[in-house]
Amino acid sequence: MITVGGFNTSMDELIELEELSLGKVHRTTGVQAYPGGKGLHVATSVAALGEPVALVGLIDRAYRTTFEDWLGARGVAFHGIEIEQPIRTCFAIREQSGRITEILEAGPEIDSRIEGELLATFRKLADASRVAVLSGSLPRGISEQTYAKLVESLGTRCIVDASGEPLRHAIAAGPFMVKPNRDEAEKWLSMPIDGLEAAAAAAQRMAYEGIALVVVSLGDQGALAFSHGVCLHASVDIDACINPVGSGDALVGGMTVGLARDWSFEATFRLGVACGAANALTGETGFFRREDVEKLFPLVKVRTFPFSR
Repeated sequence: MITVGGFNTSMDELIELEELSLGKVHRTTGVQAYPGGKGLHVATSVAALGEPVALVGLIDRAYRTTFEDWLGARGVAFHGIEIEQPIRTCFAIREQSGRITEILEAGPEIDSRIEGELLATFRKLADASRVAVLSGSLPRGISEQTYAKLVESLGTRCIVDASGEPLRHAIAAGPFMVKPNRDEAEKWLSMPIDGLEAAAAAAQRMAYEGIALVVVSLGDQGALAFSHGVCLHASVDIDACINPVGSGDALVGGMTVGLARDWSFEATFRLGVACGAANALTGETGFFRREDVEKLFPLVKVRTFPFSR
């Protein structure tokens, strides 16, 4: 079993336009709506690879059945903690050129009772799992140190994919793995990451905080991974990038599965990068086809990347 804490769930809307122009009136060419959130994307990625997975997150009464049915059909056991306020809605606007603009709501503010139920549910499931994942933003009302405290309290390997202060505190707590993207790593370092060398240095510095595995995702430059003194760079070419949003979540899902199966460092990283690339081949955010991963897996180029010790 794998447990994912994707506490700040959302309804996602993908809006398609010919071209986005600020201050103008637009007519859509298509709209899709489905359950979302970074943790949810990780959980569905894990399920797509055939591993049992549980997702813990907020839910409201209006969308409970929608989430349970949609996730159940994809093989995810949803443990929704019900709140009276509506969950957030997040928007992705995709233009005909392929450019995507995201608008993310902060979400509802929760009280101490809901927080306690949310964290207790996650801890119970995570402690019975081979790997646990904490992914995405925290609901308003929860301390920025929440991920760090969970990492310290768990008896299983934990992966954290977050940003800002929650990521900073989590790194200090020493999770098994972290997966910042370029922007998140830059904020943690307080300096720009302008190439692979800088990304490798960032990963190395995070590893020195006591983290066994650090992955920095770099968009079209692939990703770098650092573990036990070894740095790897991986990338894969795809025919067409339809929607890259959620590729980082798919990468985390793939690597979570590799870790749960006790695969090698290189094979786990290769699977993660294949999943991230497969996500970009579909229009839906945070979704990939297993057959695409199987085709891409042997095509991922993995090389040892030199770095300054």
